[in-house]
Amino acid sequence: MRNSRGSAIVEFAIGSGVLLATFSGTFELGYSLIQYNKLETAVAQGARYASIIAYDSATATPSPAFLAAVQNVVLYGSAAGGVSPVLSGLAPKNISVTVMFTKGVPGSMVVSISGYTINALFGSYTLLGKPQVSYAYQGVWSPV
Repeated sequence: MRNSRGSAIVEFAIGSGVLLATFSGTFELGYSLIQYNKLETAVAQGARYASIIAYDSATATPSPAFLAAVQNVVLYGSAAGGVSPVLSGLAPKNISVTVMFTKGVPGSMVVSISGYTINALFGSYTLLGKPQVSYAYQGVWSPV
């Protein structure tokens, strides 16, 4: 009996270390997935908005007004803009809007995030071109 004294404390120390590592990893993964899901939802809303509003450029390069409106939908959830973005640190420079022309007319709108960093508990993850959502263009093409 004397040789087993203190073994419970050693078992507790080892077990709690393993549990702490498991819980921390689960938290980091969950937090990162929540942040990514928020971005994915915002990008989908921006791409859908871009696909139904009037496109006013004659080329694949969006006009500044069109680009700003789509970026505002992704950032704030409103084309008019807002005060606080969906995720802190997200900026218009992180939002890419690509117009794909088909047979000389807008065919689809692609919105993606690039250069945004998700800061998690033990590290950070920089997104390059993801999430990305594409919608077929259904709006009115009215080039200026």
